[in-house]
Amino acid sequence: MRIAVKLWNTEGKELQTLKGHGGTVYSVVFSPDGKTIASASYDGTVKLWNTEGKELQTLKGHSGTVWSVAFSPDGKTIASESDDGTVKLWNTKGKELQTLKGHDDTVNSVAFSPDGKTIAIASWNTVKLWNTEGKELQILEGHGYGCIVYKVVFSPDGKTIATASWDNTVKLWNTKGKELQTLKGHDDTVWSVAFSPDGKTIASASDDGTVKLWNTKDKELQNLKGHRGRVYRVVFSPDGKTIASTSDDGTVKLWNTKGKKLQTLKGHSGIFWSVDFSPDGKIIASAKDYDGMVNSVAFSPDGKTIASAGDDGTVKLWNTKGKKLQTLKGHGGIVNSVAFSPDGKTIASASDDGTVKLWNFDLDDLLKSICTWLGDYLRNNTYVSKEDKGLCDDIPVKK
Repeated sequence: MRIAVKLWNTEGKELQTLKGHGGTVYSVVFSPDGKTIASASYDGTVKLWNTEGKELQTLKGHSGTVWSVAFSPDGKTIASESDDGTVKLWNTKGKELQTLKGHDDTVNSVAFSPDGKTIAIASWNTVKLWNTEGKELQILEGHGYGCIVYKVVFSPDGKTIATASWDNTVKLWNTKGKELQTLKGHDDTVWSVAFSPDGKTIASASDDGTVKLWNTKDKELQNLKGHRGRVYRVVFSPDGKTIASTSDDGTVKLWNTKGKKLQTLKGHSGIFWSVDFSPDGKIIASAKDYDGMVNSVAFSPDGKTIASAGDDGTVKLWNTKGKKLQTLKGHGGIVNSVAFSPDGKTIASASDDGTVKLWNFDLDDLLKSICTWLGDYLRNNTYVSKEDKGLCDDIPVKK
């Protein structure tokens, strides 16, 4: 199979072919300044690219699949996690800075502290804290033997760490490695944990079909029931007032912090793994039209456009009214991850076909193209609703 990274514009025109990875690409992220893209692959490498499609570096050193890659908050350090049991730190020139060894199994979750100085790594039943010089600072042990830690997160102030585990609990720790609290109440595996933006509330998602809200003193505040399947992810809105949860029942549910179910977003025919709030917190991403799973969703930085990645090998773009704007075709396999650049002008997608694709995104130009093509149809077709007839009224058409 020919492995390449392709660049496309939103009209589907291939701009560049970037040859590189030799296997499935599982993760793609932009640097904080939007100038560099990092991709992680089954071939055991991380590749860095500029937005013109030039391969800048290949980060070699892992002896197994690289599942995930992340930039530090200042963009100067890259962390890669692999099933070889290590996390490696690199600079943007491709130099390996540190190898964080000591884990005996696959690394499941990696998190940078808000100040970028500490890295938390979850593997098997432990979490280890490291500094960026590669020194192991602490080992967080307390989840039972064989009880895999699936998620690790820092509180917004960086003082508390939360871990979610197969042992049905969430544990809270300080950065010195002291266990502060064990949040008990779930009847099955806890997959996800999140802090509210103010750090006062913790949300956990479980195989038992519930989301629980807790304070940091181990008191259960609310038990959110309503899903008919496992709950895989939970996130807070930017203002902390709304919680979104995703489940293998094919729905996203929205809740307030009092435990009231606000909405059930339906339309998915399979598991919905990922959920995202718009930057202003007013919109939740839930994209329809996929035959299989929706693996990743992301909002553009201005909150006006949603990108979704699916099992059908496409990335779809939507407006916040649920109208599909564009289908980006070109991948030859499942699309695992999608991300916008910080300026919102480029979309990156990672696929089982071993490629990362970069797509130019100009919403104004896209809307002009769509309305040039569909404007008359919308205005004159008797089967179009009154509300939809005016969708293109304020958008100039191309000549």
